[in-house]
Amino acid sequence: MSLSKDYQRVRSHRPYTIVTLAELLEVNPATIRRWIKLHGLDMAITNTRRPIILNGAKIKDWMKARQVAKRQPCAPNEMYCVRCKSPRQIMVETFQIIQRNASKLSVKGECEVCGLTLQRFGSVANRAALEAVFCPKRPDNPAA
Repeated sequence: MSLSKDYQRVRSHRPYTIVTLAELLEVNPATIRRWIKLHGLDMAITNTRRPIILNGAKIKDWMKARQVAKRQPCAPNEMYCVRCKSPRQIMVETFQIIQRNASKLSVKGECEVCGLTLQRFGSVANRAALEAVFCPKRPDNPAA
């Protein structure tokens, strides 16, 4: 099951109870109550009497904002490390490009901090740019 819930399942024009929203997002109703109590979803409540009614548009906006806040964009020479939970550079000696098909390739390398294998996908047309970003600069005149 995905940790980030798909906000596109929520309909803006529909009201939701805690139970119906939990069923829609495939989470436990206690999760919805926790979001209301601790994470700011209380702004979507339109009716405080039981059953508690939540506004679909406000739920959707809250979920989008929460998803955007979690994003961590990577620089051109970085890949996202799931173990470190942040963008990291790869060790240069572990850099490799694997061509998947005529138009797609993947770039692999190990995280400088924890050693986890990181992967990024790209286009064959951008191969030279990827090599320039991830490969070390080699001297023109190698010493013999």
